[in-house]
Amino acid sequence: MDPRHQRGPYQFQWTINSKTIVEEIEEDEPALRLPEYNLVPLNELGVHIDTDAEIDILALAIHMNPPNEVNTNHGKSLIQEIYLIDPGLKLLRLTMWNRFVHDECREISDLILAKPIILGTRIKVSSYNGLSLSSRPTSVFIVEPLLSSSVALRTWAAQNDKLLEEIIGNSFGSASSSSTDPIIKVSEIAEKLISAPTMARSTYLVRGKFRMVDFHQSFHYVSCENCNKATGYDLGENFICYSCKNATIARARCRVYLDVYDDTTSTPVVIFGSLAEEILGCTAVDLIDRTDEEHLPYIENIANNIENNEWIIVLGAQMNESGRLRQNKLTVLSVNNVPGTAE
Repeated sequence: MDPRHQRGPYQFQWTINSKTIVEEIEEDEPALRLPEYNLVPLNELGVHIDTDAEIDILALAIHMNPPNEVNTNHGKSLIQEIYLIDPGLKLLRLTMWNRFVHDECREISDLILAKPIILGTRIKVSSYNGLSLSSRPTSVFIVEPLLSSSVALRTWAAQNDKLLEEIIGNSFGSASSSSTDPIIKVSEIAEKLISAPTMARSTYLVRGKFRMVDFHQSFHYVSCENCNKATGYDLGENFICYSCKNATIARARCRVYLDVYDDTTSTPVVIFGSLAEEILGCTAVDLIDRTDEEHLPYIENIANNIENNEWIIVLGAQMNESGRLRQNKLTVLSVNNVPGTAE
């Protein structure tokens, strides 16, 4: 480690990410007792308003406001508001204070489009603006906790994703574009991104074509077949997914980086899953099965073919807390082929 970042006498740092495989070793050790939480559904919090009760909650985070500095009796404080929902469909605002903004909120921000599950303990229930939640200095927050109730909540979220998107759209602005949205030029997107608020989700409708620039990119990644999160397991392996907590199989999921262009300019985009396969005209398995000798000519042929088609394209942008485009790329959310342009 850089000496400036060392903690105590430790000279080395071990980084674990989503692709690190962690497996339990079966040994004769006494079982650790899991923490017990007294989880209260969001629609039952009313009886705890403005009391000293320290509440435990488990909910989906579906939206975040940018961090904000406020004046208190103790001086200036930093807050960030997160909007939570659970199967009772009660939408509540959780205000995170100071250190939680710098730590937990950043982690949640990186996952907000996936609607992460949040476990919060020792939460304060307040009558501010009707009913709202607030962190305490003693609160603890765990993102995607390993609980049986988390599995049930994730299953509910997957089954009701369309409803959740409608709630997000009605409460915070549409998460997807409709056919009535105006088609803009690709060159206009950069200007619109400059004025987009931090942490905002925006969509843009353009008419254009796709162009492949990098012929040597990896056109797939290995993922959980349930939640599509990347994994370090090999294709076909059975495992317990760290993200959705379900028993699953490692599958190849298509991912491609292209440029979208029109008569004004181009912009880089990323496309996932069946949508990427539709644009490429092949599947992730097709790409994997090609030998080294066949691979490059096969990719060159795909690159030539995709420029024959013109599309109406919905592009999604997620701004981070610094007001910058997350991952410096737009995500293709949907496409419709322009009649008469396919060859």
